[in-house]
Amino acid sequence: MQLTVYPKSEIPLYEQLYKQISAQILAHKIEAHYCLPSIRVVARELGISVIPVKAAYERLEADGYIYTIQGKGCFVNELHTDNRKSNLAQDKLREVIDYCKSIGLTEKEIKDILNKLLT
Repeated sequence: MQLTVYPKSEIPLYEQLYKQISAQILAHKIEAHYCLPSIRVVARELGISVIPVKAAYERLEADGYIYTIQGKGCFVNELHTDNRKSNLAQDKLREVIDYCKSIGLTEKEIKDILNKLLT
């Protein structure tokens, strides 16, 4: 598992970690039932507090990416990643579409922008 954090970023450290770990799980770079490094190990390797690592792990567990076995650690859940990827993409696109509508773009303008970006 490879992680990089940017302390000066506007994105909170726990969110940076959450996004990187969840993306690696969805991309099958981290396999099901893999034991994640302990919170303290990750914090030490990244040179950060344990608090954001703990927050990221808690969110990963709440969202079903990982599960915890008391005294043994945190492990990657088996996921149906195609559905999960599709749902995540839809959620993100919905946010972008809502933003585009809020600044006054029409549906046709939004589709034109999307088509332009996809080619």
